[in-house]
Order: sequence, then structure tokens, then C-alpha cells
Amino acid sequence: MSWRKLLVLAGAVLVPAGAKAQGACSIPDVLTHPFAYVWINGVCNDASALVSPTGNGTWSNAMTLRTSAGVVNLNAQYDSDPFITFGATTTNVIAGPVTYAFLFGTPITPGTYNTASSTGGLTYTVAKTSGSVTAPGVYPTYISGYGTLGLAATNLGVDLGTASCSITTTTLATCTQNFGVLTNTFTPALYDNLEALLTYNQSGLQTVASWSGAITLDFDNTIGNGNLVPEPATLGLLGIGLAGIGVIARRRRS
Repeated sequence: MSWRKLLVLAGAVLVPAGAKAQGACSIPDVLTHPFAYVWINGVCNDASALVSPTGNGTWSNAMTLRTSAGVVNLNAQYDSDPFITFGATTTNVIAGPVTYAFLFGTPITPGTYNTASSTGGLTYTVAKTSGSVTAPGVYPTYISGYGTLGLAATNLGVDLGTASCSITTTTLATCTQNFGVLTNTFTPALYDNLEALLTYNQSGLQTVASWSGAITLDFDNTIGNGNLVPEPATLGLLGIGLAGIGVIARRRRS
């Protein structure tokens, strides 16, 4: 059973009585095109239709989404080589906190991989009110990466970033966090899909959080086995965070 289907089951248990898991998004049974999902306070918005091919196994997307909680400006680049780079800027239109989550995925060249890396950074700006950006959102770290083969999803062991940005002044001020680069090596594994998750809590009316990040997979024949992190090891934490999201339908191989 896929980790997304398990999250739905976890959500059914963890959502308070009388409440419903909101914003369910469905990944196609057979993934032939990248996807992008945006959750704002548990409500899912599918931006996959805005992903456009740019040639030679690459795609990109850009969008602006306006909701009653926040405004999102999103861009991402997908490469079957494989890597995903992304940028997201969110502006709170309520004091919050508002929980944001972005899930990006792309089909990649099917093959054996043994190393992954993540990178990311944050710039947080306030103008008239105090506020903060904190973890966890729907996952313990801001950025995480996943490799999949059919129904099986694996955490790539490159979870990145927990340090908060907090500003108490009510005048124009900025906080920055550079989370650097995290690399993990692991026993060679077959993957045909790469996914990246960005998630955080943002508080403060009209505050702005701007993110950049990337997840990369590769094969390095000069390294030995590392520490592969199986997806079930983090399932409990994911289930708690995603209880109100209801991500469903991990694709099936044809």
C-alpha cells in the first residue's frame, strides 16, 4: 500500500470527530507528466495543469493563487535527469498562523540511483506587524525528498531545515535562513519518479515568506552503501501532519 493511501487512513483516524479531511488531491495512476499541489490550511489546489514542457525531458510551471488565507506565487522546474528546483513566495492576508505545503513530482529516467541531495533557503519580511516562519508544517522539516518506483515511496534521507525566522518589530525588517546542502548516499535503488515537499507555518498579517530549494537524485559509482531511510520510518509523523489533507491515489504502474 502506498504511503499516500496510508496517510488517508491515518487522516481518517486523526481528524477530530465530526470533521472531514479536506483538500484531497489525486495523483494519476500512471505518471507521465509532472504534478504540483499547493495546500493552504489543509485545502488542496492542483496546479498540475500549469506545468508545461520545455523540451528534452524538462518542464516548468508558474502560477499565482489567491485565497482567503494567503497569496501564493509559485514556480518550479522539473528535469527527468533527475532534479526538481522550486521557488515559492507566500503573503499572509490573515494574521495566521497559516500552514502551507507544496508537493512537486516528476517522472524521471527509470534507473538505479544511490545518492540524493537537498538545498534550500528562506527570506522572511515584515512591514507593519510581527510574525514568524516555523516548522513543522505538515512534516517535521521544511524540505524533504522522495524517490518512488510504482507503488513504493522512499524518503531519500535529505530532510532539511527546522530553524525558524521570528521578527518582533512592527517596522520593515527581514530575516534570512540558508539551510545549505544536505547529501545522503544509500544502497543502489530503482526509481522512476522524484518528489519534493516544502511545508511551513507562517504568521503575521501581510508578512512575506520567499523560498528557494531543490531535490536531486544521482548515481555515483565511486561511493559505497549509505543510510537509506525507508518511508515507513516517517509515516507516523507524516500522518499526524497530513491528517487534514487527505492525499490519495498513488499511481499504479501499468
